[in-house]
Amino acid sequence: MLISSDISQNLTTQQLVKIWAERYKPQISFSAQHHFASDALLHLISPEGRRETVAKLHRSLIELNCEYAASKASELYECIPSATSPSEITSIVQCTVEIYLNLLEFYKQPSYLLTDTLQNSKGDRDLRLVGLSNTDLIKLASFIEPLLLEYQERHQISDDWAKLGFLTTHFNFSNVALLENLNAAEQIFVRPYFKFLEEQVALPWLRVCEAASMHELSSPAFQIVQHMLPEVEAISHRVYMNLLRQFPKTTTRRGRLDHPSVKHSCLRDLDMFQAYLWLCVLQGNLAPIEDELVRLCTMVMPRVGATWEMTAVWNVLLVAEIMSRTWMSEQRFLKPYTNGLIRAFERSQSQFVVES
Repeated sequence: MLISSDISQNLTTQQLVKIWAERYKPQISFSAQHHFASDALLHLISPEGRRETVAKLHRSLIELNCEYAASKASELYECIPSATSPSEITSIVQCTVEIYLNLLEFYKQPSYLLTDTLQNSKGDRDLRLVGLSNTDLIKLASFIEPLLLEYQERHQISDDWAKLGFLTTHFNFSNVALLENLNAAEQIFVRPYFKFLEEQVALPWLRVCEAASMHELSSPAFQIVQHMLPEVEAISHRVYMNLLRQFPKTTTRRGRLDHPSVKHSCLRDLDMFQAYLWLCVLQGNLAPIEDELVRLCTMVMPRVGATWEMTAVWNVLLVAEIMSRTWMSEQRFLKPYTNGLIRAFERSQSQFVVES
């Protein structure tokens, strides 16, 4: 779902797009800033530097890594034949390769900026990384979304939740494999683009931003979402740590809960649950959770080793963490939606147990 130019000028939409864009700010630690020379970082985001980075990720390399990622994803979803037939895997890989090639073409366009700040005590320049602007993010979304929609329609993925789960995992594995072909400094700037691509498949951020256009700045629903959206990643991290404490020995098909790849997937999915919750709040109904999120989870989670017990606790912990960060008036407003989230999964328990 693309944000039209008219809607993107809406004040409420602009506010949420700005928050959304913060997710794709390049992450570089304080120690790493002093490890990489300022001039080297400046070169990497120059037109020449971007072309050099993209040249490393040429078509044949992308094909090889996407085929490897598809093979790994197929093993994970081997009990879903419709998602992993050999002919369809080949077609999915071909589509994925084209999406990455287009994404990397977009990467060549200047967007991220490095801004000089005051010299530090050693006389070196400290550089501040600035992420995508609202305009850049909308351009990137508008550039990638049609490719993903065509991809999903070609493989009827929109109506097959098992395939959607497979697709998300495939992009996750592909991202990891492709980034290993870049050096640490290059990864700083490419990783946000790959993160954006993976999240475009799984998280309805565009729909959340578009739903905001139906509200005034003073709308209680909008104000709650504006307040909570910057907290999404912190909430997910806290809930994940609580899950680790409650399920220390739980092992999924991808490994233990504390395995880096499982942690990544858990954090992304916790972000996804919140995105669907805020979409419901802005739409004023529970349809996105009941008709989409629950269907996706009942189809995919048992097959990757997520138990009903853990999923139920996941929801309770998530709701508790969200409520702990809201004001009393917000809690009263949110209760129909948070209670609805928990009830929707409770109603699906029998199906979940049968599928697992």
